[in-house]
Amino acid sequence: MVYLLCGLLGGAVLAAICTPLFRTETSLESAIIEETQWDLLQRKKEVILGNIQDLEFEYKCGKLSEQDYQKIRSEMNTEAAQVFQEIENLESTADLDALIRREITARKTKSSCPSCGAKNTPTSKFCADCGAKLKP
Repeated sequence: MVYLLCGLLGGAVLAAICTPLFRTETSLESAIIEETQWDLLQRKKEVILGNIQDLEFEYKCGKLSEQDYQKIRSEMNTEAAQVFQEIENLESTADLDALIRREITARKTKSSCPSCGAKNTPTSKFCADCGAKLKP
């Protein structure tokens, strides 16, 4: 009888500990915490600028030839210009509050799987139930 009670108590404690690990957050706060397109572009901009600084350092240390440096630098400048243009377009099309509201609304709407009909988040690439590839 004591072993049964200890087993039940241990199972209850284990279930209480593991429940938050498998629960999905669908609240407004969790949607706000997720990154928006603007956040992703800002992070990409920071990475590109860091890469340009690293390239400058390697060139000054003599690890790159002048020709390689100029080629890589022009490619990085092109990529940085594209990201800056995307950020500019995103910020000029609407104010950021409206952009955030649209992003939250889009993430709240669930898309259904074409194979099994299960509801999935719009950012999912595969169905959570059957594993089928979802259309973007």
